[in-house]
Amino acid sequence: MFILWRYIIKEHVGPFVFAMCVITLVFLLNLVFRELGRILSRGLSFGLILEFFFLNMAWIIALAVPMAVLVAALMAFGRFSGDSEITAMKAGGVSILYIISPVVILSIFLAFFLVWFNNNVLPDFNHRARLLATDIARKRPTISLEPGVMNKSLPNFNILVEELHETPDTSYIKHVTIIDNSEKDKNKTIFAQSGKVYLNKENGLMIMLLFDSEMHELEMSDMTHYRRVTAPKQKISIAVPDMFLQRSESEYRGDREKSSRMMLDEVNEHKADILSRYKRIFQFIDAHFTRYLPGPVDTLQQKKQQPIKKTKPIPFWQEQKSASLQPARIKNDHRRLKQQITGELNVIENLERANYILMVEVHKKYSIPFACIVFVLVGAPLGIMARRGNLAVAGGISFGFFLLYWASLIGGEELADNQIISPFTAMWLANVIVGAGGVYLVIHSIHEATFIRWDTIAEKIKKLFSKS
Repeated sequence: MFILWRYIIKEHVGPFVFAMCVITLVFLLNLVFRELGRILSRGLSFGLILEFFFLNMAWIIALAVPMAVLVAALMAFGRFSGDSEITAMKAGGVSILYIISPVVILSIFLAFFLVWFNNNVLPDFNHRARLLATDIARKRPTISLEPGVMNKSLPNFNILVEELHETPDTSYIKHVTIIDNSEKDKNKTIFAQSGKVYLNKENGLMIMLLFDSEMHELEMSDMTHYRRVTAPKQKISIAVPDMFLQRSESEYRGDREKSSRMMLDEVNEHKADILSRYKRIFQFIDAHFTRYLPGPVDTLQQKKQQPIKKTKPIPFWQEQKSASLQPARIKNDHRRLKQQITGELNVIENLERANYILMVEVHKKYSIPFACIVFVLVGAPLGIMARRGNLAVAGGISFGFFLLYWASLIGGEELADNQIISPFTAMWLANVIVGAGGVYLVIHSIHEATFIRWDTIAEKIKKLFSKS
């Protein structure tokens, strides 16, 4: 038994690794085309660029593993069927369920691994990747001096050089013109025959060491004050904000940067907040009705015990004035009550929407790993019925299922975020549909039903082209 299982699992390892590499490469290329230009324009080191792509590998792995399981099942079982090994196993008394069993068991272990990965590794990697992307976006591009081009990227400084020779650490310049607008009441223009430029990484300064310089200074408040200074050697320090990447830390985490336990705790906090706000609404309504509706009528005995108070009669003109102000006060109180209730209901609606979004992410951490089992149930019988083990057939069939599965996930997530369907339905409906189809295909393969007749399809295509 274990010899056969080891053989079946061994035949899945190669296609799984190959499919994993190809799918990961596709995701990486998409990320490279989308982000590499923006990253390179910031003048980052090669190590930081590698770190950025390494941190994004976590979500790529979480999505690529179920896809690779489907491709591996299609290729392995397609080769078994194409080489008549399935027929030989069945002739030896081995059932289809027994043949599929080791791959199903292995997919269950793989699903548990992905659940652990999605709750312990993926949130931290997503958090660090977001922080790094924010730091990269905040960093200024590298200061680039071009001969004959006025550089205006530095605040308060315009720099023009006629000749430039660059080395890894220092740039040597000739015929330099610097316009300094750092002081509002002064206009400075500096000319130099030559100089060199380097960056001080400790304090974020660009140091310009000029030789044979001449400075012209004019006070804008008094044009008669003009100064000309020559120097054989002059040093200028220019502050370059965000010139070097500053790594930041943040305790805030988005929904994809949290584990399922963290999100469930947040959902429970939101539910407690929603309950307290409903109680507050009832308190507002109760206080309002208590203010305007009469209380319990005193009994005759209570009235006899109460002493009779002599009140001074209210003048007629004051009584009319009080009666005229009463409706306005009541109207304002009603309007205030409506605003209080509306404000609380808006907060409750936002909290409920946040709970939907969080629960979608919670279910996603379990539904995508469960897809490993679902894809084995689909890929194994499809591979047997297709009787092909090459990559083209496996890739073509896999693409159709990928499209159906991920479209269901994305569409379900959008509907759940808008509170149209429940988060459970949004994230698990694709597994239920594809899983039911997989069970149906397994039953068909047990009864030796041919699901895909490639020879018939090829003949029909040839007839179609011959007629045309």
